[in-house]
Amino acid sequence: MRGQGPERHKRGRTRPAFGAGEGRMAGKSVPHFHNEPGVPAISVGAKEFMCIGALPPFDHPHVFLDMGAETEIICQYCSTLYRYAPALAAGAADPAQCVWHDDAAAAA
Repeated sequence: MRGQGPERHKRGRTRPAFGAGEGRMAGKSVPHFHNEPGVPAISVGAKEFMCIGALPPFDHPHVFLDMGAETEIICQYCSTLYRYAPALAAGAADPAQCVWHDDAAAAA
């Protein structure tokens, strides 16, 4: 049952139960990337991130992607190929224009 303890995910890692540790992530955010330019692949400096597809208002549902031990992953919504590039910072991408910054959330 949600909220009753840790949940076991398909890769065997345990994550906190829903609602556990609220506020712990304050000041941190998951990188968000998009493929508005339509490039064949995007190199990213994080193995866990969100794909939004295109820029709002034409974005798809924001999906969490986790490469795990792999170095590539394809978004199931927009078919963008993401490649892990350890030389890049966690929130960086190549091409750099594929990084999405939620200006509305930053202003709040």
